[in-house]
Amino acid sequence: PSIARSNAHLATHCARSASQRPPESYLDPSLSAERANESRTNTYQMWRYLCLATAAWALAPPKINLGDYLVQRAVQQQLNYMADLKNEPLGNWLKAFQDHAHLDSNSPRRFPGTYSAAFGQLNKPFQEYLVDMGTAEKEVVEIAVAPRRRLSARELANPFLAKQAMEVYDEVIDPKQVLKRLVTTADVMVDTWAFQFSELEKADQERVALERQIGGLPDAAMLRDAELAEGGETRTSWYTEDEPMPLYAFDQRACDRLATLRALEALTEEVRSLTPQNAFESGYLRREAKADQDDDDVDERVVERRRKRREEREAKYVKGEGDEIASAAKDAALSFLEEFSQKWVPKLSKGDPRSSLEKRSKRPPPGQYEARPRDAGADADACMEALWAYRDESPYHIRGGELVIPARMALRLRELRVEAAAAARRELAEDIHPQLLDARAKYTDYVEPVAEEVVATGDDGWD
Repeated sequence: PSIARSNAHLATHCARSASQRPPESYLDPSLSAERANESRTNTYQMWRYLCLATAAWALAPPKINLGDYLVQRAVQQQLNYMADLKNEPLGNWLKAFQDHAHLDSNSPRRFPGTYSAAFGQLNKPFQEYLVDMGTAEKEVVEIAVAPRRRLSARELANPFLAKQAMEVYDEVIDPKQVLKRLVTTADVMVDTWAFQFSELEKADQERVALERQIGGLPDAAMLRDAELAEGGETRTSWYTEDEPMPLYAFDQRACDRLATLRALEALTEEVRSLTPQNAFESGYLRREAKADQDDDDVDERVVERRRKRREEREAKYVKGEGDEIASAAKDAALSFLEEFSQKWVPKLSKGDPRSSLEKRSKRPPPGQYEARPRDAGADADACMEALWAYRDESPYHIRGGELVIPARMALRLRELRVEAAAAARRELAEDIHPQLLDARAKYTDYVEPVAEEVVATGDDGWD
């Protein structure tokens, strides 16, 4: 709608300008320079208004409902369990219910990464999905299995021996029992996802403090934690007692991707709300371009080529002072975020289906990017690394891009992701979890287990 209104406004403005200015004025050689400059300024303002309206529509990341995604992953977790237990009738019924066959594994080997972790694959809101399953009628499924006794080759060649018939029996599928299993799985996932969001919150807070202190260089603690993540005990392994759900590793990445997308949306709104008075207080915009520094031990011909490239680049810099520079910096930041979102939002929405072992086995050499298909999914760490890789440089290909510092945007994005992770954790505990428990209590015969008495051992868990 905003784009339609912008197009209508542009058309009205053009028609009004055409009616007030005779066509021959464009061909009049006596047209003053002042009038020409005014015409160019009006045209630039019109296109700037239209581009900003288009960017506002393009920058908006997809709205991800955390409850819908939680139930989606719970369904996929149940499909994984049923495949391991060879419970094909119940698995087929769950896939067919509300037409969710796309949630099943795309490989007969059913590795965790073969269950698509893309957002928005539940066909209806999770509240309606649970109600429909709780109120569905029992179904009788006819199952035909091969005879248990296998005939020998001589018996099969005997024409007078009766052929063994398929064994056929009926199995009753009770949707309420399926709902009870599904909600019980989702109940556990609420707890583990809240733990992951809290870990993401703590990790980003530590990373922001470290970036502000030493510029992101790894220290002894970071190297030690990396070694522990490779083969030792981590907070996740301690929390799950080294027995997490099969899809939990990909759920962890999904939580990070969800928080990153919400933080990216918050960053876009923050940039859009900047004013000329507070634009340079954001930390990721600067008043003038960074000065280049030449090395002393460089050949004169190389210095000359660098000088020419620098002059060509500086010729495109934004000129002006005060509010004009601030407005240009804000527009450049929005343009950069639009370009960045067009590339990374689809990737974050899809996710990387590779396991951690696969990702490490194909890691490119230092200073090189990994060759991946254009439409391949990615995880949050790759997105953050793309911003951090700018370091102190700027996107010079954008008008006014010399005033934008993407690496500082990555720092601000981590700060906003802390808030997004905390909000997602509260949403799980205060909104989604009660609805899951209400559906289980209303439609199933679930009885809360009696809590066992906990004996203090003096071990407070993870330090």
